[in-house]
Amino acid sequence: MGGVDETDQAIVRLLQRDGRLGHREIAEAVGLSRSAAAGRVQRLIETGQVVVRGVVHPAVLGRGSLAHVGLVVRGSAVAVAAEVAERDDTPFVSLASGRHGVLAEVRTSSPLAVDRAIAELRSLPGVQGVDTLSYVEVMRDVAGPVGDVVHQIDAVDVALLGVLQRDGRASYVDLARHVRLTPAGVRRRVIRLLESQVVHIGALVRQPGLDGQAALGMGLRLGGDSSDALERVLAVPQVSFLARTLGRFDVLVTLRAYDPADLLEGLEQIREVPGVNETECWTHLRVVKETYASEGLAV
Repeated sequence: MGGVDETDQAIVRLLQRDGRLGHREIAEAVGLSRSAAAGRVQRLIETGQVVVRGVVHPAVLGRGSLAHVGLVVRGSAVAVAAEVAERDDTPFVSLASGRHGVLAEVRTSSPLAVDRAIAELRSLPGVQGVDTLSYVEVMRDVAGPVGDVVHQIDAVDVALLGVLQRDGRASYVDLARHVRLTPAGVRRRVIRLLESQVVHIGALVRQPGLDGQAALGMGLRLGGDSSDALERVLAVPQVSFLARTLGRFDVLVTLRAYDPADLLEGLEQIREVPGVNETECWTHLRVVKETYASEGLAV
């Protein structure tokens, strides 16, 4: 990230947790004046290095079956990644080091739909093999909500979510104008949607590896009772994503950091966790696609 410093990094971390955090709260957290904090947030967003958007829970979109897919490719991985990115059931696609030149996340309506998607990916030109991890439970995701969803949405919620997917920091006044409610009424609805895990509003940092932030993927094989090991891995600050999976790994982890030494520190902490028997790592060299917005919202 051009011109990034430790204060910018701290602001990004705050926005990843709460993309609607006010400038005053950000200023107090990082030790700046309100105007200075507002200027930094504006710069991060206007340059396109950070986007703040609402990510709707996959189950609300009717896409509650998730899988991580690694593609073994022959020839150009870039060409294969471009094909995979054209699909609407692949919100995340990256070019990676290691055995799998292309990595993707598949989000569909059912395990059978996942199976059909895998079959289609397997048939792409240049794809020599496909390795799949089915998600059992997403326990952390800085990009989206996790856990169960119990809140039922209505037409007004759908309209609000549509706007928040495009601009997570849209003001309550602008949101109210869009759905023809009062700002106070809109605020109550947005808070309810956030608290019920229907949506998570946070910052997405664009292009790991090009903006100063590196992303490392890890597959873990665990031994014995894994609950304590999972809690210890979740406590590692660099962990931005963690899911329990079925397949060749028991756990899928993503670590993100601006400093390679910081990334290595997180990796070492995970390797030392009791119960983590094996680790396998890969680097996300370029994110080809990372968009979790959907036009498929319905009541």
